[in-house]
Amino acid sequence: MKRFKQIALWGGILLYLAVALSFVNKKRERTICSKVKVTISDSLQDQFITRSKVQNIIHNLGTKIRGEETSNINIRQIERYLADKPLVKQAELYFTGNGDLHIRIDQRNPIVRVINARGRSYYIDPEGVILPVSQGYTSHVLVASGEIKEFFEPARQNKLPCPGDYDGKKNYAICKIFDLARFIHNHPFWEAQIEQIYLNREGEYELIPRVGGHLIKLGPYEGYRKKFRHLKALYEKGFNNTGWNKYLKINLEYDNQIVCTKR
Repeated sequence: MKRFKQIALWGGILLYLAVALSFVNKKRERTICSKVKVTISDSLQDQFITRSKVQNIIHNLGTKIRGEETSNINIRQIERYLADKPLVKQAELYFTGNGDLHIRIDQRNPIVRVINARGRSYYIDPEGVILPVSQGYTSHVLVASGEIKEFFEPARQNKLPCPGDYDGKKNYAICKIFDLARFIHNHPFWEAQIEQIYLNREGEYELIPRVGGHLIKLGPYEGYRKKFRHLKALYEKGFNNTGWNKYLKINLEYDNQIVCTKR
C-alpha cells in the first residue's frame, strides 16, 4: 500500500511538470519579440562592427524579427549568417523570457595592416584571417608595406594559406610578414616599440620604430628572433645611456653583431 502511494505521488508530480512545461512552451510560442539588444565584445579596442552594422546585416537576410512570434524566428540561421561575415569571430543569439532577442558578437581584432605592392590594403588577425579595410574606422596597428606580392588574390581569400607554425621554408613574403607581425604582437615590448615593417626590393626587412628617428635593418627573415634579442639588449643597455636619437641606422643583418650608424 505504501509503495502504491509513492508511485501515485511521483506519477502526480511528473504529470504536473509535464502540464506546466506544456503551458510554458505554449506561452513562449505566443511571445512576441519587441526588442533586439546587440552586445559587441572588445568594442573599446576596435570598432569594425557596430550595432547598426549588425542590424543592417540581419535586415539584408530578410528575416522579420520585431513584432514576430519568437517561435517563428530561426536564431540558429541568423547565428550562422552573422558568423560567416569576415569581421565576426563568433555570434551568439538567445531569447529572454519577455521575448527580447539578445545578440552577442565577438569581433575579430587585427594585428597588422598590409599595404601590398599594388597599393591594396587589408588587415590580418592573429589566426591569419584576412579582414577588409573599413571605410568608417581605422585600427591603429602595425603596418606592413613595400614589395609584398601575394601568390593569391586577397579580396577573394578568407584566410592566409600559410601553415599554422610557419617555418619560412616556402618563400612566401606574406607568410613571413604574418609571422613577424605575430611575434611583435605577442611581445608587449615590441608591440610598443615597432610601428612598421617594410619589405625592400632585395627581399630584406626593415623596421620603423615608434620612438626615435632611426631605421632598423633586420635583413633577411631567417634568424629574426635572435636579431630581436640583440636589438632588445641594445635598447635596454645602450639607448638608456646614450639616448634614442644618437643613431641614424641600426643594422642587425650581420651574425652576432650590431652595426650602428651615427647621425
